[in-house]
Amino acid sequence: MVRVRRATKIEVLEFIWKMEIVRIHDLVDRFGYTEGGACWRLVSLKKEGLVDNEQKGEWTITDLGLKRLAYYGMLK
Repeated sequence: MVRVRRATKIEVLEFIWKMEIVRIHDLVDRFGYTEGGACWRLVSLKKEGLVDNEQKGEWTITDLGLKRLAYYGMLK
């Protein structure tokens, strides 16, 4: 059985930051998530206050998410 490495929270946040706006299918295409897995990841990040979806189906990074990326040195 081949084990696939899941994207880390920081990798997903960085992707959202670079894309500015993402949809579930963007995570499916980029990281190989199932639609359910991508939705779960985004909702999990939203519960932490790192992303938001003010427009239905469109996810963006929050100020807290940007601070988290800055903490890990990902903002370049």
